[in-house]
Amino acid sequence: MAEDFALNNPSPPASLRGVRFPDCANSSKKRSRNRRFSEAELNYFYALLDEPLTPYDCGRLCAPKNGGEPFCCSVDNAVPMLYREEFRYLSRRTELWRRWKPKTATDKKMKKEDETRILIFCECKGVKHCERHNRSIGCRTFPLEPYFNEKGEFVGLIFMKEFCNKCPLIHRLDDIQQSVIDKHYRFWQIMLALKPDELELYKSTSRGWRISAKKRGVPLPVLYPSKNARAGTD
Repeated sequence: MAEDFALNNPSPPASLRGVRFPDCANSSKKRSRNRRFSEAELNYFYALLDEPLTPYDCGRLCAPKNGGEPFCCSVDNAVPMLYREEFRYLSRRTELWRRWKPKTATDKKMKKEDETRILIFCECKGVKHCERHNRSIGCRTFPLEPYFNEKGEFVGLIFMKEFCNKCPLIHRLDDIQQSVIDKHYRFWQIMLALKPDELELYKSTSRGWRISAKKRGVPLPVLYPSKNARAGTD
């Protein structure tokens, strides 16, 4: 039942109740293209995304081939992007995070081109100093992102294409917990409704995945939410 899904999830603040894509996307787009999150909303997102992807420490799968450090915990592999209000929020809670300072010409170019008035590059002190309750949204959702089918419908989650050959979980899809898939799906329902600027990005990456999978003759690594999650209530 849909009620079961609601009971197993944190309760959203009043500002997020009933918010989901695509129901609110058009009205949100008309109101603002940069909906900033409140502290209560960020608290809810962190609670919703708190459960680990797998019942075991997946970092142990890739760490041996990455100098003893999980692949996703090194800025040499992936630099986290935080919402500006999220960085301010975390800065009040902890000294774990700081603005990322690029060292190479390539990195400086990436920072200049990719940072926006909404998102900024940041880095933490590293896996040895990790504070799991202070991980960013990007850390919690990695390596998954929304997947849109050919009809443009948000139907599930898929691996970030640029990291699919580096994260071993792509070969262990069954290890990713259904409860986590459901919660991440709910998160993106809200995010896509309130940040419509990101819609075209994910529709484009989904198209790229389909083209690539068709050329290679392999199935798409899509993770689908449960029926209850799709019909979930707040």
